[in-house]
Amino acid sequence: MNSTRGPLCGICMKHSGAAKASRCAKVIMLERLPLALVLLVAVSGLSLRSDEARAQAPSSKVQTPAAPAAQPTPPSKATPKAAATPPPTATPKAKKAAPKKKAAPKKKAAPKKKAARKINPCMTPDPGWGYYDRWSHAPSIGQMLVPKRGGITARGGFDLIVHFHGRYPIRKEFVRVARGMVLVAVDLGVSSGPYGRAFASPNTFTKLLRSVEQEMARRSGRRRAHVRKLALSSWSAGYGAIAQILRQKAGSKVDALVLLDSVYGGYADSSKRLKPASLAPFVRFARLAARGRKFMFHSHSSIQPPGYASTREVSHYIVKKVGGRIRRSRRSDRYGLQLFERYDQRHYHVRGYRGEDKPDHCAHLGLMRDVLRVHLNRRWRSPRARPGRRKVVSKAKQRALRSGRLHVVKKGEHLTGIARHYKTSVTALRKLNRLRKAQPLRIGQELLVPEAMKGAGNQKSGGRSHAKKKRRLRPGHRIHIVAADQTLGSIAQRYLVTVATLRTANDLKRRQPIQPGQELIVPPPPPKRRRRR
Repeated sequence: MNSTRGPLCGICMKHSGAAKASRCAKVIMLERLPLALVLLVAVSGLSLRSDEARAQAPSSKVQTPAAPAAQPTPPSKATPKAAATPPPTATPKAKKAAPKKKAAPKKKAAPKKKAARKINPCMTPDPGWGYYDRWSHAPSIGQMLVPKRGGITARGGFDLIVHFHGRYPIRKEFVRVARGMVLVAVDLGVSSGPYGRAFASPNTFTKLLRSVEQEMARRSGRRRAHVRKLALSSWSAGYGAIAQILRQKAGSKVDALVLLDSVYGGYADSSKRLKPASLAPFVRFARLAARGRKFMFHSHSSIQPPGYASTREVSHYIVKKVGGRIRRSRRSDRYGLQLFERYDQRHYHVRGYRGEDKPDHCAHLGLMRDVLRVHLNRRWRSPRARPGRRKVVSKAKQRALRSGRLHVVKKGEHLTGIARHYKTSVTALRKLNRLRKAQPLRIGQELLVPEAMKGAGNQKSGGRSHAKKKRRLRPGHRIHIVAADQTLGSIAQRYLVTVATLRTANDLKRRQPIQPGQELIVPPPPPKRRRRR
């Protein structure tokens, strides 16, 4: 028994690792029985295992068809459909519902707004120069855009727009629709302070207008070139210069005012009440435009700057002072601008647009094209600009303009009377102006006056005067040709001498006037005296 106990115990231990402890206990009890009984029990155990496997096989076949029987019954009228539908069928419906939410019109609204603004308003395409020449630095401040041909009347009148801030983008909008106006653009900085300080003195704007008129006279050959209609425009911070100009005497000449998302204001106290003193010039001009005497266009965005009043608050303030009320509106304008409020009274127009980013601020520059085409072109009827090369004025005519030796023919004048007025001969006038013997004169025709014979009574006196001009000058002396608007005082101030010194050097009497084109001898200025220590 001891010999057989060992193997059986090993089998039992192997079996006990996989079977239950109760079965192992049975095997241990069988070890004490005879070998025959052990074999009999083993054979019976195998038969029992085969019967258990057979019993388990039909039970699995019975459980598989029983699964549908465990599903819920069809829904009755009292049960909701959502509870009756199985979970697997609910997932495809949820997936189909998600694309419907994405296809909602609210989510497609943003791409439509971007599609409307295909061009960046801050970097618009360059249309070229059109009928205009390139920038000229002739003005005393800023730069000037002049038509190549035309743009000025027979009497020398031309229309001028002075724009502050944004020279390059405003030129792109200006050349598209401007008929023949002259544009002067001034850029001085990114804030309104430099503009206000530069034009605080009345002489700054007056000198600017005078320099533009002189350049137009030089280009067109018309001595009496002058500003016929005047407009001021600004974008963003450029309103600082306009506020100063409207307070000056030259501000009365302004016929139109264009403010493109411009004119900000300051708060008087914590209640955010606007300071009326800084906005008084604009309120005064708006009242004149509302009565039909002036023209004013004012646009604003929805940008709220930190610490000071926005352009929307200022426009609402001005409209309230005029006695009006802004109304709601809805329209799409240039460069994706969305109009939501407006006000119109006679020649005073206010436009309010949505947008709080940089492109919305730059897009207001595109409104200049609509203002010119719809309003100013019809209001001013500026002389047309013509295509072609710029008209070149001869050097002789330029010298005559500078010295005042240019005569404009008036009604009833003839060559004999003109020659007698300037103390010259008819032959000299015809030769200098290339006139035929029987060629009549036209009203407004410009004639050059001969320089050598001007101021001479006859040929002998002209010869004596010519010899006097040819005489040698003393060292340090010079000759000055009198211009049309010069006096002895201005000439003496220019050369740092006294009026009495000029009279003595040129043998002039006390009240003897000087004429344009007259040559004066200018002595050198006296030496400066050194201060004693």
